[in-house]
Amino acid sequence: MNSALHCWCGNANLEVFSPAYLTCSACGTLVTRKMPGTQISQISDDEQGLYGREYWFSHQEQELGFGNIVTRSRTDLSERCLYWLRTVLKYKLPPAKTLELGCAHGGFVALLKQVGFDSSGLELSPWVVNFSRQTFNVPVVCGPVEKQQIERESLDVVVLMDVLEHLADPLGTMQHCLSLLKQDGLLVIQTPRYPTETTYPEMVDRSDRFLEMLQEHEHLYLFSQDSIRELFRRLGARYIAFEPAIFAHYDMFLVVSRQPLSVNTQVKIDEFLSSTPENRIVQALLDADGRARQLDLRLRESEADRNARLGQINELTQLLQVSEKDRAARLDQINELTRLLHESLPYLDQDMAALRKLKASLGFRAIRTLGGLESLEGAISRILTFGEAKKK
Repeated sequence: MNSALHCWCGNANLEVFSPAYLTCSACGTLVTRKMPGTQISQISDDEQGLYGREYWFSHQEQELGFGNIVTRSRTDLSERCLYWLRTVLKYKLPPAKTLELGCAHGGFVALLKQVGFDSSGLELSPWVVNFSRQTFNVPVVCGPVEKQQIERESLDVVVLMDVLEHLADPLGTMQHCLSLLKQDGLLVIQTPRYPTETTYPEMVDRSDRFLEMLQEHEHLYLFSQDSIRELFRRLGARYIAFEPAIFAHYDMFLVVSRQPLSVNTQVKIDEFLSSTPENRIVQALLDADGRARQLDLRLRESEADRNARLGQINELTQLLQVSEKDRAARLDQINELTRLLHESLPYLDQDMAALRKLKASLGFRAIRTLGGLESLEGAISRILTFGEAKKK
């Protein structure tokens, strides 16, 4: 237990989860042992500092194994950005004003703008801000959202993709974001999902992908579905829809609102996307993405079926091997019994001769004994016959 730290919910009763994290006994959030404080949102060194230029190059490539910001400005558009856009359109169609916190290269801001949203982004690093402006020609502001001159209740959507877990004060920042939203405005959030039903040793034993999210210097709070519900319940945003996450092995993806969520039908979305030349291009990209995901699903199902069949073949092979071993052992027993029988045949010939002499000497006076001797004689005779046959 560590009394020096407390959870976002105010609880200081934190229990050990792993070498780097504690778990909150009140709400079930994972809390880093290396809580940096609110200064984490201030970029003091735009080259080497956390979330500065090198965060998007050497840190992403060498420490996390991801592509750098230049590579991702291309790959993200056809993967995660289209995926996220599909969900935004499900709950909100233009005209609407959006702000993406932690917009990185700005690709998603550009895609939202392409379909008609009045979209802008926010980043902490001046270098990243300039990169996104130059790469996608989108408006991006620099610094914490709390320090921006944004009118209250002026936004329709605030987007946080892989941002919530980095916030030193998630309760305060989310409260501020909700104040910037109209009453029916949305928060669209992607963040790691802490599986509360699994212990850290169990995760290690099965090489759980969630272990990749245990980045104690960056991921300050890791929420479960229950704890993120509690976070927004306290903020008066009780309406939450959990959507399938693109990286479902360790993430959750949700839409949050203070008012009941309304869903646009696919027909309405298609009508909107086919209404302008610019939107038709995006519609074609979404269609292509949908076909690619269907093919990927079929491939994974085929692989799962192949692996299942391979498992059955391996199981049958093991059973066959066991059966072969059993057959070989029985054959060895038969051979040993045959050997013993051959060794016994001379003695059985002698016994048969002795029985015949005994039978002749008894005559007809001992019928019961004679009957028993005849049975014994028959048995020995059968054994001798069998033995002679085995010799041949």
